[in-house]
Amino acid sequence: MEIIANHPLFTIFTILTFSFLFYYFKEVVETPVLRFSESDFLLRVIERSPVLTKKYYPTFWCFNQHLMLFLLMLREYRTKPYHYDQFEQLKMKDGGITGLAWSGTDDLATNSDSPIIVVFHTISGDEQDVKSTVKYLRERYGWIVVVCIRRGHGNLPLTKPKINTMGSTSDLKEQLTYIQKRFPKRKMFGVGISAGSGLLARYLGEVGVQSKFAAAVAVSPAYDIEKAFHRVHPVYSKIMGQRMINYFLKNHYESLSTLSGIEELLKIKTIGEFQDKLHTISGYKDKENYYYHSNPVLVANKIRTPLLVLNSADDPICVNQNVLENLHWLETLPNTIHVHTKRGSHIAYFEGLKANSWSDKVIGEYFAAVLKENLPKRKVTVKAKKKSKRK
Repeated sequence: MEIIANHPLFTIFTILTFSFLFYYFKEVVETPVLRFSESDFLLRVIERSPVLTKKYYPTFWCFNQHLMLFLLMLREYRTKPYHYDQFEQLKMKDGGITGLAWSGTDDLATNSDSPIIVVFHTISGDEQDVKSTVKYLRERYGWIVVVCIRRGHGNLPLTKPKINTMGSTSDLKEQLTYIQKRFPKRKMFGVGISAGSGLLARYLGEVGVQSKFAAAVAVSPAYDIEKAFHRVHPVYSKIMGQRMINYFLKNHYESLSTLSGIEELLKIKTIGEFQDKLHTISGYKDKENYYYHSNPVLVANKIRTPLLVLNSADDPICVNQNVLENLHWLETLPNTIHVHTKRGSHIAYFEGLKANSWSDKVIGEYFAAVLKENLPKRKVTVKAKKKSKRK
């Protein structure tokens, strides 16, 4: 009692510190929940990916979902642009322009067995908003990485008045055909980040066993985009809605102004409203037709490519309700692992004192594990292994 009386500030600090540590290790640190249809292939992959079965320690000074998102955006703004070896513009069959940003092509002679990691960026991003993932995979594994840039994104010219924020599978198929022709003997792996995961899943579902990818990872997917964009946290929904106007409509107004409905799009307030009216600039006659051809959840049960899906329960953009509604088919999808964490926010997943990316480690270990495997036949289905659902 004398110590408390003589050192009140130290006592208060000590109590607060122990209280914080108790909360952190009790409520924040947790081993991810894995859901999958049990098979020898997946069990071996999980065994070779130790990060999946160890506890995830979110950065102790930044484990709140909003702080993580703020730090993610701050780093994207403050860090230097990543230097890519090569940037290509591809002309699509309809005259539109997409892009490919390459990293690692300078090492072709010394990395003859390197796979091609194909990365899909976020809803209003380009090759720079996925630079941390590209840099990690290059430096840690020496793999060749290419970012598929969608039309109307980054510095690409909009030669045709047509934009789909979630991406077009027809454009993607042309991009992948080009990549495969350039490197015909190399395996391809796909990584979708946020909205990029929606494009990845839509492609995988449409092509089924004909997928060009040996395996894929989807980080923070939203599943049913017709519902998901209306569930985004209200503050972020308004910010993202304005971002859509500035990034797409104002940047490409000269090209898009010829389309009917553009003025109505300029008045939207939320990201959900924007997506509901996106058909006016994405080449579809109405909202129903747009979602029918773009919503990944409509074809996701046809995916046969080995897939790892990563979601956080505290994600304020792709909210946990989206995950829980789709677990009934997701956890029985052949050769698929769903990784569910308590913390991580939206695509941030920081860990350690320096707030490094935990999700990048997951991606790297998973692909490294798959590379050591003889991939299973994609038509085989297996009995589901049930796991408790995260609340």
